[in-house]
Amino acid sequence: MRRPMITTFALALTLGAGQTLGAQSTKDVKLHVNPRWKECSFQLDPSLTQPAWHQFAQEAGIVTYFRSLSGAEPMGKGQVELSLMQWKTGIHDTDAAWNDTFVHPDSAHWLFEGDGLKFPGLMLRAGISDRTDAGIYFTKSPGANYGFYGGQLQHAFLNGAKHGWAASMRVSFVSMYGPRDVAFSVYGLDVVASRRIPLFAEWASISPYVGGSTYLSRAHETSSLVDLKDENVLGAQGMVGAAAQLSIARISVEYGVARVSSLSMKVGVSKHI
Repeated sequence: MRRPMITTFALALTLGAGQTLGAQSTKDVKLHVNPRWKECSFQLDPSLTQPAWHQFAQEAGIVTYFRSLSGAEPMGKGQVELSLMQWKTGIHDTDAAWNDTFVHPDSAHWLFEGDGLKFPGLMLRAGISDRTDAGIYFTKSPGANYGFYGGQLQHAFLNGAKHGWAASMRVSFVSMYGPRDVAFSVYGLDVVASRRIPLFAEWASISPYVGGSTYLSRAHETSSLVDLKDENVLGAQGMVGAAAQLSIARISVEYGVARVSSLSMKVGVSKHI
């Protein structure tokens, strides 16, 4: 009974996320062009307004948020996981919040094609004690002028090994590097609960999880073309996901509900050292 239930859950999660992310406004705005970079890059346009700058800070907090895509159960001291990950967020790149903060190689090179902005990245997590895990994240947009790095600390206050259910709290940050006229960072606090369901002995399991986050997004401009106040925006999101273990392989999917919804996936390997 478990495998059909798990398959149904994963299918419903993916389909539901696809429907929510599927709305993308008609791309009928004029792009700001700068051929200096081969890919879309951060550069503020003089037409950027304070309300659009506020919207950017609010939505970029979700776009760049540190997602570990894992349940609440601690990894265990000495356990290390290396993962490739990608999340897609359903922003509208025709909004001034995004159109006036980016430049493009040519007038037909949109920020993204399809129904969401995708961010790939590399993440390393490790168990530093029986209840505490730490993680770092890094990404760089090839051909563009920006990238992101971040860190996370997770502590389990209810251990699934003893109680069946696990519950943890996480603190995290992500910061952007590269652009000369934009400084951006986001700080987060998560509470997450999960339950590990064994599938085949100890080498295969799945851990459905739910959680909630609150974040502080901070945007600061240093451009001579605009004169905008710093934006410090509080936000929140909910999350539901599942993390599967297949021997040393780790596969996760997560759907986030917020001002702009997101769908995230992770594939990695884990080993005790």
